[in-house]
Amino acid sequence: MNETAQEQPRTCPKCDQPDSADAIAQNKYRCTKCQYEIAHIDTAPNGSIRGIFGWLKGVGDLIGDRYIIQTVLGKGGFGATYLVEDQRVKGKRWALKEIPEMLFDEYEVSLLSNLDHPSIPIIVDRFNEKGMVYLVLKFGGSRTLATECKRLGRIVFTDLKDWIVQVGQVLEYLHSRNPPIIHRDLKPENVLLDDENRIMLIDFGIAKESSPNEMTRTLGRAASIGFSPPEQVMGTGTDIRSDIYSLAATVYFAVTGQTPVAAHERVSGKALTPPKQIAPELPDVIDNMILKGLSLNVNERPQTVAEFIGVFSAVSQVDEEALLSGKTVQISDLQFGPVIKTQGNRSQPISRSTIQYTEAHNSSIKKLAILLVVVVVLFSAFAGGAYWLFFKDGSDEVPIASAGPEPESLPRETGIAEGTVPAAMDSPFSAPSVVSKPVVPSADSGLSALEILNKRRPVQPESDSKSSVNKASQTLDSNRVVQQPSTPPKPVARPKPKPKPQPKPIAKTEPKEDNSGWVIIPGQTQKIR
Repeated sequence: MNETAQEQPRTCPKCDQPDSADAIAQNKYRCTKCQYEIAHIDTAPNGSIRGIFGWLKGVGDLIGDRYIIQTVLGKGGFGATYLVEDQRVKGKRWALKEIPEMLFDEYEVSLLSNLDHPSIPIIVDRFNEKGMVYLVLKFGGSRTLATECKRLGRIVFTDLKDWIVQVGQVLEYLHSRNPPIIHRDLKPENVLLDDENRIMLIDFGIAKESSPNEMTRTLGRAASIGFSPPEQVMGTGTDIRSDIYSLAATVYFAVTGQTPVAAHERVSGKALTPPKQIAPELPDVIDNMILKGLSLNVNERPQTVAEFIGVFSAVSQVDEEALLSGKTVQISDLQFGPVIKTQGNRSQPISRSTIQYTEAHNSSIKKLAILLVVVVVLFSAFAGGAYWLFFKDGSDEVPIASAGPEPESLPRETGIAEGTVPAAMDSPFSAPSVVSKPVVPSADSGLSALEILNKRRPVQPESDSKSSVNKASQTLDSNRVVQQPSTPPKPVARPKPKPKPQPKPIAKTEPKEDNSGWVIIPGQTQKIR
């Protein structure tokens, strides 16, 4: 039953502007300040207004003795959606859809009950009150794309692109159904935004299944000015490309803050302002795709939603600072990779697989170069250490230290007379013997190294004897047998040798006398007669 305007004043639920019912009725039941439709209008087939089904609820109103209105999320041709707070479950918020009983169609309920997508709300409750049908929808936010545009004036593309991709994905889900489902009422007010920046697509009241044998329902013939395509406005039939037009119109509104020129006005010749003229920072590729999606000819639009949102996904890989600075982004860079010049000054795109292979190849070269540098450094350190250990100053090798006393501890005075051969300090003989010339000891003799050296040295004057003994004591050890070579050997790098075992002391033997008159003494022979 239709309601007529009453004399009591009304307050706009959007801008809180108070107006009389007559003033609102004269303004086609729109707010005189913000032009928001604040009533459920009963429209005749010829487009004239016959009256209203009811007024929109205001902030603070209680519905169903349970839900308190917090704000109006959106208003469509046949219903309104509110953000409400549940009084039974404190702090819980829902999206509450209000539809006049005369306009309600069970089709929306049955349609939503068969859909399962995170961006399509679930109906958790349903009830009737005062000539209205209410559907309680699961929702965890308080914004819509329309309220964000109103708050910001227009949305920067870098903030918008993720939302548009999500809307495109839910449309792809609907279009992939068998038969495909056409939403037919996509606009900023029907795109809800939760607290985690995820979108929820609502208002399936005029949605339909795209089947050639099914006629469009009477309620499904409605249209939203500026967002519905010409084929929907004129009733010539809709398909998935109709949702693409509405999606492009939604993007146009978000980036410019202005509603696109209505389709029927464009058919009459009114021009559509390119979005880049209003939003100069918009990339050229996005500007071109929006205009392509808003084409009046369905065959000139993108044929799938994936084709439309694919450009948005590609732009998301471009440096956002370049987009905000107004740098022109070429479509070839986004869809086909960088463009190179070939013979004849013709451009040829590089495939993404080639780019990925090149990046991986460059990364491998960098890793190999770093590995080679590390190997060279380690090898240099090893070679330097080896050279210092084995080859550095090899000619200045220090004589091997002995386990006996230092050379300075050797006795300075030996009392060696001319023509005598001194015996070693540890010799078993108590006194040296006088000979005319040195006698070469036998191979199996037990003389010490000092005795052998002194026996081979020529007899020196007494004045030089002390220096000879001191020089010999600095090079030889009294406890080790070391034979000095006649010529100094070349320096040879060799590891430190193990100490040689000390010679065993020679047991004393008594002199023997043979029949020839010679006395045999081990190590030497003396004639006594």
